[in-house]
Amino acid sequence: MVLILSEADVARVLSMADGVSVVEQVFRDHANGRTMLLPRVSLTLPGEGGAFRIMSAVLPGAGRFGLKTLTGYPVRRRSDESYFVVLLFDAEGGALRAIIAATHLTGIRTGAATGVAAKYLARADASVVGIFGAGVQAKYQVEALVEVRPIRLVKVFDIDSQKAAAFAQKVRDDLDIDASPTSSARAAVSGSDLVVTATTAREPVFAGQWLEEGTHVSGVGANSPLKQELDTACLLRSKIVVDSREQVLEEAGDLRDALASGAITLDRIHAELGEIIVGTKEGRRDRHELTLFKAVGVAVEDIATATFVYERAVAAGIGTPVRLESAVEGAAVAAGPV
Repeated sequence: MVLILSEADVARVLSMADGVSVVEQVFRDHANGRTMLLPRVSLTLPGEGGAFRIMSAVLPGAGRFGLKTLTGYPVRRRSDESYFVVLLFDAEGGALRAIIAATHLTGIRTGAATGVAAKYLARADASVVGIFGAGVQAKYQVEALVEVRPIRLVKVFDIDSQKAAAFAQKVRDDLDIDASPTSSARAAVSGSDLVVTATTAREPVFAGQWLEEGTHVSGVGANSPLKQELDTACLLRSKIVVDSREQVLEEAGDLRDALASGAITLDRIHAELGEIIVGTKEGRRDRHELTLFKAVGVAVEDIATATFVYERAVAAGIGTPVRLESAVEGAAVAAGPV
């Protein structure tokens, strides 16, 4: 039987606290060589610039492997359609175990990675967040930071001022934290202990020289070669930690361009997050150091989170079990792999 889990099912069993715990552990496992990660495959669809991406990973310790697919055309995603899905398999026999709607799952794991990075890299007393972008991911970013630091104020900047105001109101209502829109990018950075960029920008969203001592930056929006959120000054001033060296060098437009121009060199990448977690690389050195977590998202996060969701759902009796085998199952099995 294959368990189908809807977005509502996933939301019932997966909290941000769960996500932070799961993502921290899988980064630890990855640093210790206990996972297998396949680079993301991305295809541009014909017609109007749509994208089809596949991400996959193997978690031997959990006995699972799987893949996530994500699709969509710019500004054409609808709330009543599915664009993110995980297929989760049993590592022992290779059988499909679950088909999991993955919009909420992706939001949680992306925010959770930021939370884990802040846990290890931000000052312990960091309490003011300046966030760029008031879209869907902004909610998950703030929720994750609340899990790991004593957040008391969120400042929101978006090119759409109405979206910024609406998101600030949502933070106040949902998290009971003071939040307000800012009139400028500089105001979002000024006085912030944590700066988060979660945009689709194609050029830097703030000037790196604005960053104050001890700030921790999370750059999560520039996950393709055409996107840029961080400028050279930010990259030069910060201790750079990434989720995956291989994928960041392939996908992160701001980092790729800075390297290609010679503005920075590869040795500016201090560590992967997992190396900080297991202690093979140094984290924050002191209260004055600037740190940066540059992330593009990796499949170990998705498959670990999907495994957690599946196991919780099975235990709670949540989801819709279906039988996919056909009447010619025997013939298909006998035929062997194709």
